[in-house]
Amino acid sequence: MTRQVRTFVADSNEVSELLRPRDDIVLEAPGPAVDGTRTFDLAEGPFEGYSRSVRVTPLEGTARHQVTETLEWQLAVPWFGPAINVAVRRAMRTARTGDGKQPVWAPPQRLTARSATIMAMLAAAAMLSGYLANAPSELHTYAADEFGADQSAQGTLGAVVRIGTLLAIGVSVLADRYGRRRIVAGAMLVGISSAALAALAPSMAWLGAFLLIGRTANAALGATIVVMALEEIPAGCRAWCLSVLAMAAALGAGVVVWLQPLSDLAPWAWRLLFGVPLFALLAVRPLLRRLPESRRFERRGRGVVLSGYWRPIALLGAIYLAFGLFLGPIDWFRNEYLRDEHGFSATLVSLFVLGTATPAGLAVYAAGRLADSRGRRVILAIASVSGLGSLVVMFNVSGAALWLLGLVGAMLSAGLLPSLGVYRGELFPTAVRARAATLTGAMGVGGAAAGVLIAGRLRTAWGSFGEVIALLWVGPLVAAAIAVLWLVERSGHELEELHPADAAADSDGLRPPAPPPAPM
Repeated sequence: MTRQVRTFVADSNEVSELLRPRDDIVLEAPGPAVDGTRTFDLAEGPFEGYSRSVRVTPLEGTARHQVTETLEWQLAVPWFGPAINVAVRRAMRTARTGDGKQPVWAPPQRLTARSATIMAMLAAAAMLSGYLANAPSELHTYAADEFGADQSAQGTLGAVVRIGTLLAIGVSVLADRYGRRRIVAGAMLVGISSAALAALAPSMAWLGAFLLIGRTANAALGATIVVMALEEIPAGCRAWCLSVLAMAAALGAGVVVWLQPLSDLAPWAWRLLFGVPLFALLAVRPLLRRLPESRRFERRGRGVVLSGYWRPIALLGAIYLAFGLFLGPIDWFRNEYLRDEHGFSATLVSLFVLGTATPAGLAVYAAGRLADSRGRRVILAIASVSGLGSLVVMFNVSGAALWLLGLVGAMLSAGLLPSLGVYRGELFPTAVRARAATLTGAMGVGGAAAGVLIAGRLRTAWGSFGEVIALLWVGPLVAAAIAVLWLVERSGHELEELHPADAAADSDGLRPPAPPPAPM
């Protein structure tokens, strides 16, 4: 429990403001007044416990008062609470909007204790998912050196591993039938086990087999995390929610980068990094103990069939596929490009990735807030044209420009995930949401697999990545145009408003259902 006491002198206007219930990061309910002390309790907010008391003593001979304000609170944010509490302490001293407006560091809409706890649990799972997703991309070049594989073989490995996302479609059926929580638990355990087996792989073929299993589990984990978060988060901050999950996943992926210099210790040292996820087993049990099942899953609509949503699946999946054609090769061959065409060591590769990607974490957060408040399509357009365009140029320059464009590209393209990812939850009702989200994600990974194959073969034939990446940029440009023209802004609408089947099954109602927005 955090306790904060302030004693200061205030005038009558300031006292009147202090004696009003807060309505910002916390919504207060007035409590009783005892011996000249006013108390306020928690009505809503991301707290397990909260209280505020204000004691006012008039100063003789003046119109001013001595005020003692005492606050006590405990955030409903496991693990990440101490870091967030730094900002909360400052907000408790300074931020008193009184109109429900949130501080710039907070979500656009106030969270409840339940949604804050679930977000923290899912962010922890996203960190593991980020590590498992990034490890093959960062380490395959070192494995290829040990096994004597060329760039074409690495491209084949990248394509094969990405097939795991297609297999995850079968797992998503279980998420829609038996619940999100079970899939999160099972996928985490399988992903950790597969990474440990990859550390023992005797050949490139066995490495590919273990990574295929791991990618299947991790794709199911990632899709289920997104679906569960979108089902639990308030309507006005779904893009923000995805930006936070993206930052958590990026933090997990960054651990791979931090440890990557170990790969230079010996030809086999890359295996050590595949064993690191075993440490996550220590957190799996407490995480699952606090993670509840999605409320929307528990009261999902019945009789909803996936075949009724093929049009939005095809549209969103095609957009993801086109982006995957470009982003897959960027992700898979970046380290190869830096090592082969610029002579970077493992340490320099790590410095490059950290130096360009770390500031992009703040950009992801900002993009999520802007996507909720200003619209998803404008953020998507900026990310596709300016952000990905900068990455294209990065693959065609050297020296300081390489670092600068890597940073600019990472920051401007940060809006892709929150602006596009929300549609995986908003376009589909609860009963088929996990399957639809996994299907559209699988189409994106299918595009990534095709892009990796194409890039690997063209790079071998052309001798450079620059022209290859420029050619593949056509995909995101077309996808962004389709998204801006065809996808509808849905921020602020509860999922029950968007899908009447869910509204009919809503037993305790997040809010009375309203007519859905215009069809897509």
